[in-house]
Amino acid sequence: MNRLIRYITFVGITFCSVESFAQNDIDVSHYMFDEISYNPAFTGEGETFRASLLARKQWLGFNGSPLLQTLSVDGATKHYGGFGLHVVNDKLGFENNVTATFNYSYGVNLSKNSRLTAGFAAGIIDRYINASDFIYQDPTQTDPDGYYENNNNIIPTLNFGLNLAVQKFTLGASATHIANSLSNATIKKLPRHIFGYANYTFTPNPKLEIVPSVLIKYGSAKTQGEGNVTAYFNQKFWLGASYRSKESIILLAGIILRERIFMGYSFDYNIGEHSQFTYGSHEVFLSWRMRKDPHQKGFYQSTRLFN
Repeated sequence: MNRLIRYITFVGITFCSVESFAQNDIDVSHYMFDEISYNPAFTGEGETFRASLLARKQWLGFNGSPLLQTLSVDGATKHYGGFGLHVVNDKLGFENNVTATFNYSYGVNLSKNSRLTAGFAAGIIDRYINASDFIYQDPTQTDPDGYYENNNNIIPTLNFGLNLAVQKFTLGASATHIANSLSNATIKKLPRHIFGYANYTFTPNPKLEIVPSVLIKYGSAKTQGEGNVTAYFNQKFWLGASYRSKESIILLAGIILRERIFMGYSFDYNIGEHSQFTYGSHEVFLSWRMRKDPHQKGFYQSTRLFN
C-alpha cells in the first residue's frame, strides 16, 4: 500500500510538471557530446563524420518513468556546409514521441582563429498518447479536455541555432519549435524552447585538458541551468561532474578507443522533488568519429574539443 501511495504521488508530481512545462525537449547528461540535439549549428562541426547513439533511463524504480534513445549522424562537405540527421524516441508513461529532423549548417571564418556557424533543422514529431488505460475520477461524466481514444498526431518542427568558436572558447544559442510561442502552444503544438551553451578548454599540460561548460534551457516559463566540468586524460578517457539546477548531481566517465570510438556512462543522483521516489537515472553514450584526413595525428579538427 505504501508503494502504491508513493507511485501515485510520483505520477502526480511528474504530470503536474509536464502540464506546467507543456512538452519538454529532451534532457541528456552527455549534452557536451550531443550538441546537435539542441543546436543544429553544431552539425558537421570540425569537418568530421560522426555517428552517435545515446540511451537514458530516468527515475529508476517506477513503471512508466522516462525512457529515451537518440541517434545522431552528421558530417561536413568541403564547400556546402554540414549535413545531419537526428532521431529521438522519447517515452513517458502513456505518451511516446518520435522526432526526426534533417540538419544543415554553414560556417564562415571571421578571422584566423574564429568561426561563426548558423544551423537549421526541419522535421516532424510523431506524438502518440495511449488513452486506453486512462482512469477518470468520474467515468459517468465526459471531460471536454480528456482523451478517450488513443491519439496520434504528426507535428512539424523547425529549429535554428548559431555557434561562435574563438580559439578554445565556444558560445552557442538556439531555439527549437521556433514557429510556436508559449501563448499558442497546446498538447499538440510544442512551445518554443531557448538554449544557450558555452565552454572553454584549459590545457595545463599536453596530457590533460579541463573543459568547463554550461547549458541554459528555457521553455514554457521555466528556466533550468546545467553546469559541467570534465577532465580528459591523455586523449584516452575522461571523468566529469555536473549539476542540474534543482534536480540532480551527475557523475560521468568515458573512454576513447583508437581516437575514434567514444564510450561514456553517467549516473544522475536526484536531489529535486522526485528524489524521495527514485534512486537515480542511468545514461550510456557511444560515438564513432572519422577524421577528414586519416593521416592526421590527433583528433583536433577545430577550436572545439574532440571533433
